[in-house]
Amino acid sequence: MGSDVGKFLEARDFLLNVKSYKEAYENFKWPDIKEFNWALDYFDKMAQGNNDLALIWVNENYDEKKLTFDEMRRRSNKVANFLKDIGLKKGDRAFIIMEAIPEGHELTLGLMKSGGVYIPGATILPAKDIADRIERGNIKFVIAQDEYVDKVMKVDKAVLDKVKLINIGDQEREGWINYTKSVDKYSDEFTPDEPTYATDECYLFFTSGTTAKPKLVMHTHIYPVGHLTTMYWVNTRKGDVHYNISSPGWAKYAWSSIFTPWNAGATIFILQYSKFDAELVLRMLEKYKISTLCAPLSVLKLLTLEDLSKYRFNLRQVVSAGEPLIPEVVEKVEEALGVEIREGYGQTESTCMVANFPNEPRKELSFGKCAPGYHIEILDESFNKVKPGGDGQICVKVKPDKPLGLLYKYDDKEVNDRVFQNDWYLTGDAAYYDEDGYFFFVGRTDDVFKSLDYRISPFEVESEISVHYAVLEVAVVPTIDERERIVPKAFIVLKPDYKPGREIALDIFKFIRKNIAPYKRPRSIEFLQEFPKTISSKVMRKDLRAYEQELLKEGERRTFEFRETDFKKELDLGKRI
Repeated sequence: MGSDVGKFLEARDFLLNVKSYKEAYENFKWPDIKEFNWALDYFDKMAQGNNDLALIWVNENYDEKKLTFDEMRRRSNKVANFLKDIGLKKGDRAFIIMEAIPEGHELTLGLMKSGGVYIPGATILPAKDIADRIERGNIKFVIAQDEYVDKVMKVDKAVLDKVKLINIGDQEREGWINYTKSVDKYSDEFTPDEPTYATDECYLFFTSGTTAKPKLVMHTHIYPVGHLTTMYWVNTRKGDVHYNISSPGWAKYAWSSIFTPWNAGATIFILQYSKFDAELVLRMLEKYKISTLCAPLSVLKLLTLEDLSKYRFNLRQVVSAGEPLIPEVVEKVEEALGVEIREGYGQTESTCMVANFPNEPRKELSFGKCAPGYHIEILDESFNKVKPGGDGQICVKVKPDKPLGLLYKYDDKEVNDRVFQNDWYLTGDAAYYDEDGYFFFVGRTDDVFKSLDYRISPFEVESEISVHYAVLEVAVVPTIDERERIVPKAFIVLKPDYKPGREIALDIFKFIRKNIAPYKRPRSIEFLQEFPKTISSKVMRKDLRAYEQELLKEGERRTFEFRETDFKKELDLGKRI
């Protein structure tokens, strides 16, 4: 197969049929691709005349929609024609705010076909974060589900005047183009105006970092090819029904709810709900005979609280990413489901880089071995390889050849210069490895941490809390809440005119709930007289982390420590905390 799509298929088929990890790692080579559009060159050819199910969508009311591959091909062609007709040009960026609905998948394909660039946005973003992303992301189109139109409209008019607004749903809004009522009018055949090159932008993500503003991670049209490593890890294949429990605003959704299953020709299952319900998820796993499942630790823990013996599952593979797995949880879930859980590791900036791959022995607490196509080392600060058992940073070799799934670049030159050094991409994550090549996670080399599968930047949260009139200084670290979830905690030093106590704590919690997205808001605060600092006056978060860990061990609360749940009535926490 000499064409670029032929090279892609050859690499894919190798990983689908390889007999062992050793064979995969030693023999897999990234295809040399120059001109390639995954949606046009691969998906459409695979989908034409294909009546296998591409997508099953269900919501919490048990409404259902099923689309075959050919229906998805034709539907996305309509979308591509619609986008071109309303003025989208190659390279134009679209910011998408929606829940887990089929339109997200047809838009992914439609934007790729028409040359547009997909930038997902979490539905929980406040208006000020949406405005920031529109401006810094040079957004040309904002596409929002009806439920989030009012939130978008809170963005400053001067910002919105720069973009075209498109809504999905039944609403007719002034200044908005109704997607739902427009797309069906267009032809279900599409012809591109110009070729797509591997270096053209395709999928971009905003991700938290160590600065106040989220970074913009840029992926090109080889990004879906890079997810061949994710496909190999998940081990999904044609005939499978794959369910990935994630939200559309995050990279993991693109990983495992779009590119991984469709690379293999499998059926994607998506469940739309307003609030996670473990019992609902379990019923869906049983009813729709889900065969491959991807879920983070926090979800797996919630599933273990249910009586799993009531269900009859069809699970063949279960994988997990985003949070290091806890052996006790793994053991309980595996016993109930009758299938092993294999952990994987990657970033918004990458595809699956390290994992426990199929038919490879696992080691407790290890997140696996290096993925085929990646060359990963644990390096010290001088870029020397550390010995087995020694901590260092997870680094990816990018010269002479960069893995296809790794980011093209960030939107910030300073960040690029920091993470791409010598021949390496520096992940910012610390780990160690053993003599057998198994990796063991240590933590972030900076202060970013995961909470409920979301990456939290302390600096970003601190910047938002510091706006409160009574706050002098604030530092955010991870803690464990009453439900044993990792959540942010804010240590606060008040201005001299204010005294710590219940009244000011309630006022700050009200401020947090009004101004900070739910996924990153602190669930507890503690007032201190002063922070531990370096000579250069930087807050020493590692000391605060150690202090918090000691408090957790002792199981005690300090006099001026307050939790969100202390104010259930005042904060109206009855529905969801």
